[in-house]
Amino acid sequence: MSNDISEIPGASLNFRTELARQLGELVPEAIADGKVDVAKLKELLDDDYGDESERFGLFWPGKKRALRAAQEPTTATLKPMPSESKDWDTTQNVYIEGDNLEVLKILQKHYHNKIKMIYIDPPYNTGTDFIYPDNYVEGLQTYLEFTRQVDEQGNKLRSNAETEGRYHSNWLNMIYPRLKLARNLLTDDGVIFASIGDQELQNLLKLMSEIFGEANALPLFTRVTKKSSNNGSTFSPCTDYIVGFARAIDNLSPFSVPLTSDQVRSYNKVDERGAYKEIGLFQAALKHGGSRYPIEAPDGKMIITPRDLPWRWSKPKYDEALLRHQIIFKKTMQSPLLDIESGGRAEWNVYTKLYLKDREDAGLLPKNFSDDFQNNIGTRDLRDLGLPFDFPKPVSFIKFLASIINDKNAIVLDMFSGSGTAAHAIMMLNAEDGGSRRHIQIQLPEPTIEYSEARAAGFKTISQIGRKRIDLAGDKVKAELEAQLISRETPLDIGYRTYKLVDTNFPKWRVGSDVHASTLRQELLGLVKTGSGDSSSDDLLIELLLKQGYSLTEQITSINVDGLSVRSVGDSLLLAYLDTHVKPTLQQLRALAEIAPVRIVVLDDVFQGDDELKTNLLQICKSKDIELWTA
Repeated sequence: MSNDISEIPGASLNFRTELARQLGELVPEAIADGKVDVAKLKELLDDDYGDESERFGLFWPGKKRALRAAQEPTTATLKPMPSESKDWDTTQNVYIEGDNLEVLKILQKHYHNKIKMIYIDPPYNTGTDFIYPDNYVEGLQTYLEFTRQVDEQGNKLRSNAETEGRYHSNWLNMIYPRLKLARNLLTDDGVIFASIGDQELQNLLKLMSEIFGEANALPLFTRVTKKSSNNGSTFSPCTDYIVGFARAIDNLSPFSVPLTSDQVRSYNKVDERGAYKEIGLFQAALKHGGSRYPIEAPDGKMIITPRDLPWRWSKPKYDEALLRHQIIFKKTMQSPLLDIESGGRAEWNVYTKLYLKDREDAGLLPKNFSDDFQNNIGTRDLRDLGLPFDFPKPVSFIKFLASIINDKNAIVLDMFSGSGTAAHAIMMLNAEDGGSRRHIQIQLPEPTIEYSEARAAGFKTISQIGRKRIDLAGDKVKAELEAQLISRETPLDIGYRTYKLVDTNFPKWRVGSDVHASTLRQELLGLVKTGSGDSSSDDLLIELLLKQGYSLTEQITSINVDGLSVRSVGDSLLLAYLDTHVKPTLQQLRALAEIAPVRIVVLDDVFQGDDELKTNLLQICKSKDIELWTA
């Protein structure tokens, strides 16, 4: 470890700097004096470099600014809210109330390359449903004003009216930086699904092709939203679309869905291996298969397929099936096969056994069109819970998406959570198939409409509806599927930890170069104290853990170490002492080190200016190979 004490950074990763660092590792000759030499990079790329004047792509006013919004580090953090959570101590699920742009930056440290599936149902840009803080790309300060955490100003909502003049540009400026950050979170075999309507479908396809790579696009999925409609002037709109992209298409496992009950019933024969059905080894419509080779029939005659068409299986696969008694010969006058000796029609046809278990294990490829997930089903889902919300997606639809990726331990992120449909779906799917999927929900605390049914029911924000839904849906799933849950090795997780987006608990430099002398003095005095006055030890700890790359569901306990109240994280892998009012003795710090954690985190104010005590702790940690961090 370093000879120096490590200091926890005050902001999230600086993505511009991080990108330059990675570029420096890949192409060191393109870095000069700590800066990227663009001319040298063009020279190295040679023919791979595109001519800007002829480049194909999606361009709109504000694109560069939107990209900077994704790259700009944030000083924001997440405040734990145990009183607004469920099963805080045991759950692995997370509900985050805040602007998803800032939240995604905070999640980069731990959740980078860990999310298997992202689902988003962003505002569709229909004019009235695009509600975000005004100047939404400005970052944390705008969000704090929007939620009145700073003052009573700036709580302005905006709808993206076509009369504004930048109808599509505004929408693209909102979604672009969020998708850039979301891609970083996907696993190498991860996938993102985005629900979208006609208004921005083409723009979203082009934008996601740019961010995720055109080669990683999945076939467009069409969902019937309603059976009939009398809207529109040409065609009546009754569908929306799911745009899907893989992080890396070559790493993506094939999607699959279970067999239907009718398909299962078609396996109507049984042998020692189980249920099976017979299927011809030769299929006339099959143009590509194994190969064309002669087969010996039970009477010794050699038979073959007609017109150079192949068998369904290769010769090695056929030979293996023959040894396993999975080949069936049947005499028939209508065989499509040929007798090699006579050249006429053979007297035999050949069938293979297709076993139900093998088919169930492989599953079926899902179709890219469905009328099983109409909007009225989503409305009914919420009505059954007694909750008011307009146009929720059906639970069955999100279950479908989460099931086809075939990972029962996946982390699923919904960064436009709305009423919490994704959380509901994950809980139900886990209950049905024994999975242990985890979900992360992010939702802006968007106010409900005044005089609406939701406001009349006591819900001031959409996020309040979302959390209430998870509470009710979890209890309902547990009650309805109680019999299936008995056999689970671990209890069904219907809880969630709530966090709220807030500014950092630690001081930061907030003044400009033209500040008045008296204001500068006050700012300097404010930097003396480590934490803000209304920050609890748990608030400070969560922020420190996030900045060190720990998850939002770490197990944290309070332990007593020689009279010190210490936070222990993950089987004492990290110990944190955060009480600035009680200065520890050297003996107490030795006792802390004797536990032998991987890391010790101590607030700098804990030492109360005693540099000797701080140095002694550093030496103790070095002797035991313990990382010492301060903030």
